Amino acid sequence: MGLATIAAALATVSAVAHHAFAMFDQSRMIYMPGTVKHFALVNPHAWLHVAIANDKGQVSTWAFEGGSVQQLASLGWSPQTFRVGDRVEVGFHPMKDGSHRGQLISARHAN
Repeated sequence: MGLATIAAALATVSAVAHHAFAMFDQSRMIYMPGTVKHFALVNPHAWLHVAIANDKGQVSTWAFEGGSVQQLASLGWSPQTFRVGDRVEVGFHPMKDGSHRGQLISARHAN
């Protein structure tokens, strides 16, 4: 019984460490429009890749890490929710290092 308790505690620590979001700036929320390049509804986290133009018109691809398949499916998401070429607006917590990635908080079709 003692070993099972220790194993459960260690598994919990690993799970918490895996799901840390320290690399994202939780104090900032940004909304940006763009065009879907790729959407992967996969575990452990979904990914939405979006082509986004800056204020000079230069386009770069941003990668947004979302929730798990189960979390997103409970919100009505499916592998067909976002298709290549769809215009979307994403809401996200940006990376602290300024790279073109973020923690996906919301995504909606432009229409």
